[in-house]
Amino acid sequence: MSEELKFEMDYKGDRHGLHYNLESASEQDVAHAVSEVSQLVNEKGFLYSGIAMLRIDEFVGRISESTPSEALKSISTSTLRSLFKESVGELSKLVPAAEAYFFYKLFQKFSVPVFAEPEMFSGKLKMDKTHPKDKIALLAKYKSWVAIKKMSIDPKLQDYEVSGTLCAINETLVKKAFDFSQIDLIALDTEAKKLTKGKRKSYSTIGEIIESIPDKNQNKLEKAYLLHAILRELKVRPYAHRLMLSKQYKDIKVPKPRGRMPKG
Repeated sequence: MSEELKFEMDYKGDRHGLHYNLESASEQDVAHAVSEVSQLVNEKGFLYSGIAMLRIDEFVGRISESTPSEALKSISTSTLRSLFKESVGELSKLVPAAEAYFFYKLFQKFSVPVFAEPEMFSGKLKMDKTHPKDKIALLAKYKSWVAIKKMSIDPKLQDYEVSGTLCAINETLVKKAFDFSQIDLIALDTEAKKLTKGKRKSYSTIGEIIESIPDKNQNKLEKAYLLHAILRELKVRPYAHRLMLSKQYKDIKVPKPRGRMPKG
């Protein structure tokens, strides 16, 4: 199996084919390519989830505060809950997807990264276009990393099933971009745990914690991962992922935690 990264999608005329040759690539090269693919997959994961993205886009567009922390502290919980309910309609258990999309758009509005972005890496591989037909697939091989996810498109396939596959792919890409980033993830995870220790999830609390992040002359990538880790500690994932779908769509399976389960 050759070392490469390939993402292909052909669904309802939404066609994309991205291929990177990873032979002799550096980890910075791979991180750049992975984050580039993730940007596309993330958007498509939300697009087919079933939420009314435009409602959230319009709401975020009207936010007048100057930072994400100010916005989260000033917007009432009831206002956000109403927004999420309106954006999912009768699909009431899709609220986690609406919340994830809100956080994604909120940080995007203020140009505050919460996951790895292509411009953060020095590497830049040539991307070749492919021409997929009736499938969604990720094929990745680099050193010990192997990822293969495939879905064939047929007339009975529903949008949420496509979203589920895209979310599974995106979870892998978001993680691997950081894994190949060559920053000290363990130290940043430790700092995130300290900043969130004893804190319970609430929108205002998230705003306060973000505001309290000390300035340690971290680079843009390190800041992005620290914020990503803080949100993860508070059970917030500002990107398309399977858990946001699983309560509404029972056939969307989320990965089980690693390790042995306690007996009981």
